[in-house]
Amino acid sequence: MSELKCACPDCQCDVNPQQVFNHDGEACCSQACAEQHPNGEPCPAPDCHCERSGKNGGPDVNGN
Repeated sequence: MSELKCACPDCQCDVNPQQVFNHDGEACCSQACAEQHPNGEPCPAPDCHCERSGKNGGPDVNGN
């Protein structure tokens, strides 16, 4: 069986099948990723910084 990747944009983490966090029916590696880092909560993986992706539902780079 292949590893399940986190659905959070820019996250490179594998999802632990024993501890899956759900975001709109997609599997995430942590609660922070499942919530799309609304307050910049970091990914629990020390080498992953997907919270910096800026895809948390806020305005894009053009202010839209």
